[in-house]
Amino acid sequence: MPPADIIDYIQEAVIWTGETAEIVRARSPQGQRVALKRIRRDRQSRTNFRSLAHEARVGSSFDHANIINVLDYFSGPSEPVMVMEFFPSRNLKVRSHSPTGDELLETRTHNILEQMTLGLMHVHERGFIHMDIKPENFLLSDEGLVKLTDFAITTAPPGLLRRLVPSRRRIAGTRPYIAPETLLRRNPDVRTDIYSFGATVFEVLTTRPPFTADNRDELLHMHLNQQPPWPWTYNKNLTREINDLVLMMLAKDPNRRPQDMAEVYARLRRIKIYVDPPEAAAAKESKR
Repeated sequence: MPPADIIDYIQEAVIWTGETAEIVRARSPQGQRVALKRIRRDRQSRTNFRSLAHEARVGSSFDHANIINVLDYFSGPSEPVMVMEFFPSRNLKVRSHSPTGDELLETRTHNILEQMTLGLMHVHERGFIHMDIKPENFLLSDEGLVKLTDFAITTAPPGLLRRLVPSRRRIAGTRPYIAPETLLRRNPDVRTDIYSFGATVFEVLTTRPPFTADNRDELLHMHLNQQPPWPWTYNKNLTREINDLVLMMLAKDPNRRPQDMAEVYARLRRIKIYVDPPEAAAAKESKR
């Protein structure tokens, strides 16, 4: 039996459109529901095609319940397409900014943060730095399962020669979550992701990132020079322990952050997040 080609997939509907790519719900030749990621027609270029191939190659390196599963990759002839598992969900940006709130995110916060931590820990254990950790790249299903996605700019830590020889690195990432050393064009390591993870957790808990500004340069200046506010400035129900952990991850100096995601996970597991847990309040309300 000949191998399947992308023409053998039945494309059903575009379910997400981003700056350069879009995701299509589809059926595989075996009838499996899958998601196809392809470059938008108006953004097709060799650079974006290479980026998709890189994402597929990196994504196929992972095997973890909290990471989106890359199933296949087709390089042409018309356009490259990455095949992923179909994961009905909403990203944490959408959920945390819902005008009516998100009960799942509020009542299962601890478990959700632990799953986020485990997914990123697996990326690091496989020898990669994600480089674009943000709420949009964590997907949460209605059943409470978290999956990390989008490995378009994921990279391996620089080798010894690259660490010793100065180079002008490209600034990559999303501005509200970008680490100071990235802005300074220094070589990244896992602590670079930990800074972005701290900014992501800050927003999940408070519905806003630690730094906001209308001006791009002002925002980048904040990452470099301004101390972040305490998360409980925007959510009075947060404990001192989670405030301390988030601010530790957001330290300007990587040496003052947790040194790996295993440390983040260990600290997270033994602290309370809320003074008055929303799940307890919800249970009381349901008994009335």
